[in-house]
Amino acid sequence: MQVNEEQSPDQSTAECRLMGDMALIRCRQQKGCDMHHETFEPCDVQRLQHAVDYALHASRKSLDHLLPPWIPGDLKREIGSGCVVSHCATLLFPETVESALEYFEENGWTASTTIPSVLVKRRLVERHWLPEDADIRVTRLRVTAGPAPDVEVFLFPRSSHAYTEDVGAKERVHGFENHVGLYMERAEESTLTRLADRLETIGQMVYEGSAHNPHENTTMLYFAPSAPVARVRRRFPRWELQCAGDLTASAGSRPVRTQALCRAYAALKANHVPVDVVMTRAARRPVPVAAPKA
Repeated sequence: MQVNEEQSPDQSTAECRLMGDMALIRCRQQKGCDMHHETFEPCDVQRLQHAVDYALHASRKSLDHLLPPWIPGDLKREIGSGCVVSHCATLLFPETVESALEYFEENGWTASTTIPSVLVKRRLVERHWLPEDADIRVTRLRVTAGPAPDVEVFLFPRSSHAYTEDVGAKERVHGFENHVGLYMERAEESTLTRLADRLETIGQMVYEGSAHNPHENTTMLYFAPSAPVARVRRRFPRWELQCAGDLTASAGSRPVRTQALCRAYAALKANHVPVDVVMTRAARRPVPVAAPKA
């Protein structure tokens, strides 16, 4: 298994679990934290910090540097001429949506009004056989006053009747909803189709599907790295190609290569570092766990 260390935010989710446990130990020693009353469990605090780090990292780097090394130069230039990195995204499991918004405010991150998730909810429902009324929300965080991508956070509260510890554990380990968003400016059906074609051929990505979000009036196309390149571990391996308006008529006609997509997810699922390997690594900077509210 190859490991990509080019981008500072790209580390294993298993490592986040270890660092989260260390943060919890410190929290309990210093503050007597009650795990049940924490807004985010320690691993999610670490995963949120990873996303914040990526957004800040992306604000200082060119798009050419942020794109995976297997993307050829001419495709990088084409993406750079028509797209910008709009966000990176992660799925978190707060105690409640309200407590998550309070947590973001306490950390100085401006959060947009939460709206219902469309595509991520659909993926979670299908992956874990969740009830259709599962309430999964999404918000965008501005993590710095300067220009930088947003941090998109999908919120699946632990207080929800649809949540189970098994769902949270599997999603934290594999990070299947982690992605980087590319906003396509001046998108038309022809340019969207051409770029998607190029991503699926020389870009070695696999189209996953699309959706229109009526709350934002945007169309989203999702791509996963194909199995050969998915073996290069990246914290935000999947891509969302987003554009304004409803272009689902064009996107919906694109076929999903089911077998290639299954192989891609099998590679992503296998692509995490065992905890016993992580234990041998030097500890990284600790991430504090917010103290519970009185």
